[in-house]
Amino acid sequence: HGTGIALLPASTDTAWFQESVWAMASALLFLRGRPHFHDNKGVRAKGNCGRAIVLVAYDRGGGIANWRAIRDSGLPGAYVPGAHFVQNAKVSW
Repeated sequence: HGTGIALLPASTDTAWFQESVWAMASALLFLRGRPHFHDNKGVRAKGNCGRAIVLVAYDRGGGIANWRAIRDSGLPGAYVPGAHFVQNAKVSW
């Protein structure tokens, strides 16, 4: 449906990330550090998730709710606004 927020590994160099995130996201929030997850009883895992994580907002049709939600979440990290990510750029190196 193209609308929602995804919690994904920040694998920016992979084809799936470039096709499904960079090409379609309305905003990104790269979380600071590596989060810990909790089980269904609320018990925190001993170790962190093992990799960098990004929250990805998808607002198909010009919506604003999801990118605003991650922007205003108060979570520490780097917020990247806009859906104007460079695609098919020519590199000369």
